[in-house]
Amino acid sequence: MKRILTIVVLTTCAAVLLNSCQKTPVEKKAGVPMTIQASVSAPAGTKMLYEYDTEDRTLKGSWDSEESITVVSFGRDGITAVDTFTSTGEAGRKKAEFSGTWNGNEGDKVICLYPSLDTYAGNSIFDGVRKGSPTIYMRSLSTASGALQHDDPSSISDVDLMLGEVEISGDVAHVNMQHQLAVFRIEVTLRNFPYEAPPGSPFDQARVNSIRIKCIDPDSEEEEEWGVNGDPVFVRMSGLDVTTGSYTGTPFTIERGPLDYYLLDSGNYSDLTLMDEDVVEKTFFVPVRFDKDLEAGYELCLQFGGNYYDDEEERRNSVTVFPGCDMRKTITSKLPLENGKVYGFKVTI
Repeated sequence: MKRILTIVVLTTCAAVLLNSCQKTPVEKKAGVPMTIQASVSAPAGTKMLYEYDTEDRTLKGSWDSEESITVVSFGRDGITAVDTFTSTGEAGRKKAEFSGTWNGNEGDKVICLYPSLDTYAGNSIFDGVRKGSPTIYMRSLSTASGALQHDDPSSISDVDLMLGEVEISGDVAHVNMQHQLAVFRIEVTLRNFPYEAPPGSPFDQARVNSIRIKCIDPDSEEEEEWGVNGDPVFVRMSGLDVTTGSYTGTPFTIERGPLDYYLLDSGNYSDLTLMDEDVVEKTFFVPVRFDKDLEAGYELCLQFGGNYYDDEEERRNSVTVFPGCDMRKTITSKLPLENGKVYGFKVTI
């Protein structure tokens, strides 16, 4: 799935129109056919997939040939209807028209979710999206993203988590889809990590195939790695209240902690393994969720792990962080984090 979104330095919003086509008055409640016209102001050079612009450091995208969004309606006691709206058309288009049937109630508040629940990514990220539920949950993005594709910004397109509240004015409604993540562009240079470890090393035939992003507050006495206080910045799970009395439009944090992502790894080769090469250089686009800024004094950790062959057990074992692969940077001045922005980092292992 690709989307209309344009991730520029600031959050970009997509203007969406919902036009009610007709409603036949019958005794039994019937769904209301609707058309959702989605448009976005995109640069002239925008292409179908996400593309990274090295000059202005932005990610730009457009609608794919087949798209869908989830429309959620809720009232005083929770969700009243969950509908899927779909769109088909030319890949790379800047505008998309979605069609579907709305089954909510008059007076309901209506929001939109992306990615849609009918996609693997949407089903992996969202939970609690069903009738009667008072809360929508948003899980970690690592499962939905799958293995990170190196040098491919479109690899994060499926997990471009967005929420938007529908505002109805007469027969027309509008929604601004808001990004719920930022993107870390991590340029990795691998120079010294051996494929064949020295004799006696526990890391024989070791290869890097994971990236962990975490933050440490040296002044905190909190030693948990998981839970709501497991990380001062990065969010693993959050929720959104969906009753008319509690809805704020802003997700609340349920769990903070390290963000783990995996790289392509097959046979004796992974994306970050020195084989015949003296140097390996790869760039990864990693989606991150957060609820606080990187404050001065915090340590930002980019940690690389993987697996190695254990001679005694005759199998490969996993390692969260290899020796020499814990890359830490002390934040010297506050770095505000904003949803929809791209942040670049360079590390050499």
